[in-house]
Amino acid sequence: MPPCQERFRLLAEHWFLREPAFFSMYCTHQLTSNPRMSIPIRVGKGRIEYMPEIIQTLSDAEFEETVGVEMLRLFLKHPYERKPAHCPGIRMIAASDMALWSAYKFSYIHLIAPDTCNLPSGKHYEWYLEHLSMKTSPFSKEEQESRLGQNAEERPEDTAEECRKTAGQNGASAASPHAPERIPKSYRNADEQTALWEEDEEMQERISEIIQSVKDWGSLSGKMAETILAADRVRIDYRQILNSFKASILSSRRCLTRMKPSRRYGYQQMGQRHSFSTGLLIAIDTSGSISSTALCKFYGIVNHFFQYGIEHMDVIQFDAAVQGEPVSLRKARKEIKACGRGGTNFQPVIDFAAQRQNRYDGLLILTDGHAPIPILPQGFHLRIAWVCESREAFLKHKGWMQSLGKACYMNL
Repeated sequence: MPPCQERFRLLAEHWFLREPAFFSMYCTHQLTSNPRMSIPIRVGKGRIEYMPEIIQTLSDAEFEETVGVEMLRLFLKHPYERKPAHCPGIRMIAASDMALWSAYKFSYIHLIAPDTCNLPSGKHYEWYLEHLSMKTSPFSKEEQESRLGQNAEERPEDTAEECRKTAGQNGASAASPHAPERIPKSYRNADEQTALWEEDEEMQERISEIIQSVKDWGSLSGKMAETILAADRVRIDYRQILNSFKASILSSRRCLTRMKPSRRYGYQQMGQRHSFSTGLLIAIDTSGSISSTALCKFYGIVNHFFQYGIEHMDVIQFDAAVQGEPVSLRKARKEIKACGRGGTNFQPVIDFAAQRQNRYDGLLILTDGHAPIPILPQGFHLRIAWVCESREAFLKHKGWMQSLGKACYMNL
């Protein structure tokens, strides 16, 4: 069997002819040998790291599928998504596997099915990550002990030796029905598998460019290709949307001053000075359908986003009605006491803004979208931006939201 680097070179040549999508993704990352790993391969931080001794135990078909599954993770941007704080590696790998399992079937690698944790199939990585409880593992206690190595310290040499023994027992045939047992699964050390995973917007943009340029998806199923394209289309950065919204509502007030000369007449006439006069109304949905995590995220936006160019901000909270009086803010306050927690109705918010639209230039509504579509009163001219709690809410309501203004979602 050729050395590892030669196997990767031959695989790249094969993908160049047969799998152009995989080849394009493979070329964006640096191939690096890491003999200290106890897993076959991992990706992230612009690298493809592999363990030579384990890679050498795999047949050609198993080797191609092992590398291919990591290419699919890259296409779906799992290694470059926002990494939740204190999220264990087993939860991240399980969420990634469930997203892949729903769209692609492998011959040699066993991925964790969503129904293992009583979850539906066909969801995306962020959804599974959110719904996999921190206290819930997709494995039984016995499986965790054997897969994660909690009861014994395991060295890379031991893992490679185990692979060699398993390979000898099952034979070298790639078509063996017992081939899945020959590949050491990443759950043996999930934290090591995700050690290179971290949020990287630059790599996300590069991957998006590759996805948009792919014309031939090779052997990938239509469902898998559609999943990749759909995941790339709906990744909307709420910061870009809010920056665009902010730019559209900025207004200024002209004041005459003797401290500046007139551009036309010099110091014979007074000059002009422009100061911001933008007013923003922020409506925060505090209904029972909004989680505490979403509320913290909402308040974080209020606290940190609109810091320049806004003369005054008023924050109101609503559920089925506007709760209490507006809180006037020059800068968003650090703590806002949540009121309401009932149903949701956008119409009171729209009516509230319509009655005071001479004071504001824009309306920012933070919500989960589960409410009747509001009707804009005649003469309503405020610009509206909707920020949804989740991608599911955005996909469900973006049609009517975008007809009334800008819309985006937050990655909770």
